[in-house]
Amino acid sequence: MFQQPSEGGDRTPWAELTGSLVLVYARELRTGISTTFGPKDAIEGDVHVLQGAHAGESYENTLIFGQVLIGSLKSACGGDPVLGRVGTGTSKPGQKPPYTLLPFTETDAAIATAWITARMTQVQQPPAAANPQTAAGAAASAPTPATATVPSTANGTTAVELSTLPPAVLELLKQAGQIPA
Repeated sequence: MFQQPSEGGDRTPWAELTGSLVLVYARELRTGISTTFGPKDAIEGDVHVLQGAHAGESYENTLIFGQVLIGSLKSACGGDPVLGRVGTGTSKPGQKPPYTLLPFTETDAAIATAWITARMTQVQQPPAAANPQTAAGAAASAPTPATATVPSTANGTTAVELSTLPPAVLELLKQAGQIPA
């Protein structure tokens, strides 16, 4: 009937996510978290990997440390998700380079839109039939975030035909400055 509270959320392996496309739902800025390095600030949220070696993985209820990442996410707390590619910044002498979120492209936005649409479709589907074999078959054929991507081009980048996107997605891309108005 009840669950014990967890010790903490998932740990996000930023080093393994470098170059990956991620969607971050930042919930809140938490200050003064006790760490082995003393009190630190962090963003609490969820990180969903849309492309890269860990595509399809989600890190729920995670604490995101690092001043550069916190700066990228702080204004988004409680609002729209942040889309970007994990990169590294310039390191200070004697320190490792900080992880950062690089701006997304039009193609990245299309991938994220497809991922969100696939998740919404899964949530809105009626409950599976009472037959477990039917339910298993339906689950196996349902789109997953890892497969909700667009085809690759010859140079390894992804491309999407804009005319195939819904009008609402096109409008969002225009507002984000990713395609001409």
